[in-house]
Order: sequence, then structure tokens, then C-alpha cells
Amino acid sequence: MDLNTSVLIVSAYGRGYWLAAELQRENIPVVLIDVTSKLGVWPPEDVEGPFGFFSPDNMTDTQGERVFSEDPFESVDQGFTLWLNDGPLELKSSLTQYRLDKNNQNKEVCDSLMSGKLGYKNLAGIQKWASENFTQSWIMHLAHQWGSTTYVPSARASLTGKALKLMNSFSVRKATRAGQQKSIDWLKQKNVEVHQQTEILDLSFKTKKAISGVEIHGEQRSGLMHVEQVVWMLSSEESYFVAPKIAKRLFPEGALEPEWCWVRYRMKMSACPERDALPIHVLLIDQITSPWTHQNLLVVQRTAIEDQFDMWIRIPNVQRFNKEYLRIRGEKLMDILRERLPLSLPEIQSYPQEFYYTYSQIGPSSFPVYAEGLEARRRKMSFNNVFLDGAEIWKNFSWDDQFENQTLIRDSLMKWWKLLQQRKEKERRD
Repeated sequence: MDLNTSVLIVSAYGRGYWLAAELQRENIPVVLIDVTSKLGVWPPEDVEGPFGFFSPDNMTDTQGERVFSEDPFESVDQGFTLWLNDGPLELKSSLTQYRLDKNNQNKEVCDSLMSGKLGYKNLAGIQKWASENFTQSWIMHLAHQWGSTTYVPSARASLTGKALKLMNSFSVRKATRAGQQKSIDWLKQKNVEVHQQTEILDLSFKTKKAISGVEIHGEQRSGLMHVEQVVWMLSSEESYFVAPKIAKRLFPEGALEPEWCWVRYRMKMSACPERDALPIHVLLIDQITSPWTHQNLLVVQRTAIEDQFDMWIRIPNVQRFNKEYLRIRGEKLMDILRERLPLSLPEIQSYPQEFYYTYSQIGPSSFPVYAEGLEARRRKMSFNNVFLDGAEIWKNFSWDDQFENQTLIRDSLMKWWKLLQQRKEKERRD
């Protein structure tokens, strides 16, 4: 069976749903193939990740619809919270400025991170100053490095990537499979044709630089789907895992493996005043001046079970499936918790998924962090009608950055579509 669409989006983990809905709203024929099921069976918490939702300064109504199409978010009243050696630093409380001053953070640095300050007049100068004055500006380095898709040593993190809006309102949610299904239902309600149980087998070409079709096999439809534009939302590593034949065409240099990745432990902690006072999400930093990796930078997040907490750390990607390494890291996590919450009696409820499964079963990390100096390769694409999106393209894992990249793709496709319709109209008149 031959199939046709103007734009094909290949997605996983909900990527590009807003883009697909936007194209459909503009009456641009679009099909979305979601290959999440081909990337292993992950618990919802591992798909959601540790980064929460910082409210953007500007978010369209349709972007808001997409964000809230899954499980409900719970606002953190005191804002994004850091747990330092001298106590909590809450970034939206009456004590915020006092705590920033006590931690010797430069006022101009802090102002540049606040909502509405995106056009700060001397941002580049402040970032450079921060790179030379770490102790007075580590909050800016953290905004650039926590959640980043590129690992940079903390002392010069302000010079690369994009800062998370740590001072904005912050929310988190307890992800469920039902919530993930709601986002699919939302997309279908927008009249987008969605294929979930579908394999992508091969490509056909119009020229050496243009794809003309994609061969698919699935429960809904099978055959050659003729396409004019492709939005590929898988990393090169995910592509080689899901569709190696196609990956060799799109990424002939091979899969780009990350240097670091985020993994999740589940901890059980007994009731005590310190535990009960924890917010629903907190970023624990043991030593500000030590590398922001391993147990030194630890996300602690409440779960639906009162005495269980998810703990996220960043580890070397090469150690993902090393059970002994994961055991040792788990012990070090408990050491930190015993020091900060001595009455909580922490114990490991479960290790990261990588402890129980192999690479062939669960594939690449959903939250990879790449080494420096790879930006050109991360964006390299030799086909003129293929747009890339995903972790290799994003600056960080925020919703804001994802929407920013999808907006650029949408605008390019709308421009292409308008020119195509004008050309067809001219041909009809001639």
C-alpha cells in the first residue's frame, strides 16, 4: 500500500507532539511515528526525568496545552530549591535574597537569571565575569550546567549552553503510564495521524541529498510512505538501536555516544522531622567547588509513596551497566543521606534500570550528556529535507528549549509549504 504525507515526524518519548499539532493546525499534512516502544520498557519516572518544569517567560496557548496534556504538575511554592551545606536555598521565597547574599552571590549575576531579564543588556559580559569569579557566581554556572546536554566543568559553565530559568516558577509531576497515553490522545484529538506499533525499515531517495519515501511496517499501515519533509527526533545512538539500516544513511559517522548520563535510584527513608520537611523536589549539592557529578549533585524527589524518594545522579555513560559501580554509587548516596538526614535510616529500594537489564533490552539513555566540542557533529545532516531534533540538538532538557527548537522547525516548514503552494498555483495558472 502506498502512503503519502507532506511531513513525517519520527518521535519518541513525546518529542515533537506540539510540532505535529501545529503543522496540522496550519493544514500541512503530517504523520507522526512514535517508536518509544522500540527503545525498551522504561518506568514513567525514567521517561519524565529529574528536571521538572520552569515556567517560560513566554508560552503560547498551544504549548501550554501540550505541557499539561499529561499528568498534572504540582507547583513548588518556594520555587526551585537547592540543599547546600549551610541549609536550603529557595529561589522563590521571602528569604531568597538573604540566602543569595549569604552565599556571596553577585547581585547582577542573580538579576540576569530572573524572569523577564532575557534581554539583559550586558549578559555576555556578566557570563565572562562569572567564568573568572566562580565563588561569587556559581548560581549562574549551575543554571547553565544542571539540565545541560553538554558537560562542561562548573567553573566555566556560564560560557556555554543556555541557562535554565531557575528563578521562574517551578513545578514537578509524578509521571504515570496513563499520563503518557493522555498525550497521545491529545495529539489524536488534534487530528494528527499517529503510528505507535510501527517499524521503519528503509528509505528511498529523490536525489543524493533528498529523501522521497520511508518504508514502514506496522499494525495500522505498511508500505512505502512518500514524504516531502522529515523531522527526525531520535539521537544517532537511538537511531542505530531502533533502525540501524536507516541510521547508517542518516548518521554515516556512526552513533555518537554521550560522555555522561542521568540514572535514577529509588530510596526508602524512615519518617523524621528532616525527611518530612523536604520539598517535593530538591537539588542537593554536597560541595559547591567539587565537580557537579555523581553523588555531589543529587536530585531528591518525592514519589507517590510517602517513604520512597527518587534520587538522580549523573554518572559516566560507560558505567551505565556496571553493577558493581552502581552498587558503590548507591552506597555513596546513602552516605550523603545519612549525613544530611541522620534519623532517616536510608536504604536502597531499587537501583537504576541499567542494574537489572542489558543495553539490548533498554537501549540508550533518555538523558544523555555529551562531551564538549561536538556541536558540529551533533547537528550534522547531509539531507536537505531532514530536520533534526532531540537531545543531540537541544542545549538542555527544559520544555522551553524543546519548544524553541520545534518553533524554528515549524517556521521553516511553514515557509516551505507556502512557497510550495505558490508554485503549484502558478503551475495551475500557466
